[in-house]
Amino acid sequence: MREIILPIDSTRLYILESGHDTHFAKSVLAAIATLTPEQLYSPITLQPTPGTTDESVLFCRVWVGSELVMASYNEETTWREVSKQAIAVTKAAAEMVF
Repeated sequence: MREIILPIDSTRLYILESGHDTHFAKSVLAAIATLTPEQLYSPITLQPTPGTTDESVLFCRVWVGSELVMASYNEETTWREVSKQAIAVTKAAAEMVF
């Protein structure tokens, strides 16, 4: 299991735990893969959202500023490629100099 540390501007401590094969994790990973490195420097909001038919299923809406990131996936999604893209975006953001 890979741990991702994200700084959170908040008045309290939050711990997000998610298995690698959950809808929550897939939602976050798919969204990050669609972002540009520049967008990772904007405030990002993770909004946990229960499933429509089963509230034990938890999805995650990702917002960059006030813009909802639309990143869909299905059974055909190649998660290895999505993961590679998300890693590439985060590495490119880490290498940016402002």
